[in-house]
Amino acid sequence: MQAKPNYVDIETRQYYHQANLVYLSTIAADCIIVPIIFFTGSMVSFYGNLIGMVIALVAVYLNKKKKYGLSAFLFILTITALGVIQVLLFGLNSGFMYYFFNMSVLIVYTKWRPSFKFVGVLTQIILFGFTFAYAIQNPPLYPLELGWIIFFHVINFVLNIIGVANSAYYYIRIAKDAQNSLSKLATTDYLTGVNNRVAFDTYMQDKKNAFDKTKRPFGLLMIDVDFFKKINDTYGHSCGDEILVSIAKLLKEERGNQDFVARYGGEEFVYVIDAFQPKTVIEIAERIRKKVEAYVFKCQKQEIKMTISIGGIFVNRECTETMDGWIECADQRLYQAKSEGRNRVIIGESMHAS
Repeated sequence: MQAKPNYVDIETRQYYHQANLVYLSTIAADCIIVPIIFFTGSMVSFYGNLIGMVIALVAVYLNKKKKYGLSAFLFILTITALGVIQVLLFGLNSGFMYYFFNMSVLIVYTKWRPSFKFVGVLTQIILFGFTFAYAIQNPPLYPLELGWIIFFHVINFVLNIIGVANSAYYYIRIAKDAQNSLSKLATTDYLTGVNNRVAFDTYMQDKKNAFDKTKRPFGLLMIDVDFFKKINDTYGHSCGDEILVSIAKLLKEERGNQDFVARYGGEEFVYVIDAFQPKTVIEIAERIRKKVEAYVFKCQKQEIKMTISIGGIFVNRECTETMDGWIECADQRLYQAKSEGRNRVIIGESMHAS
């Protein structure tokens, strides 16, 4: 059976890929910053950042084990502690205060309970307040020369701005993809992967609006699987589902994305053809019918032969029928094809069409 539609895995993107990007970016930044801190002579900051690199690697490992919440907790705790320590060591002008803003944004996107997120952000605010109050009233424990101060302030500012902007941009993309995924889910038949009845109704309404303006002709086919109930009764519904999936695949393969295919309901499909002549509609319908008739469906290690009946219309430029009229006319032709023995194509005309 055909695989079901592959919709966006939001959890993997949000809690694995994006989190790993943050952790690995931190490791890459530390590879540059740690050697520089070594030359400042502050061993506390040097070893602290080395520990931060190790914790980031542990976070990547925990992410691989899908322990998203724990990995985020260790990383945020470590970076926050480093922020406090380095502000106390080098002073407010060193730019390490920006860590609190970045961690607050990261907390919002973690896989924590809302109450934990609230506590996490509140903790960042409190630590920021106490650290700021202490640092503004006391000189740094390890004063740096002006050149170092400017360097650290600029690099911390740039890295944290990039981090916040990247997280915001990434999650906007996730939200947009999720919206598109839901939209696709709402208009796609879950079993066969073709368009569903909702998508067909929307498409036909757009088709009617476009036809009223351009008078561009087209064909509409209603397709029904012959004796489908017998298949379900004999082989079971799972076998019937496999047959529907295979027929949907044959319909989609007929002319690729050139035409519109939808599951209308049950074992019935619709096929809308962009064609300028009724001959084209008839030829395509016959080709589809013969393709299904020749196809060998396999179910429960048995080979099954199936046929379909097709009723359709060609809507020409002079047609004044409504959208519902088109569908009703095609459906009448389908009923005629089934009543005359099935496994046949009958293409007619809607009212006021030829």
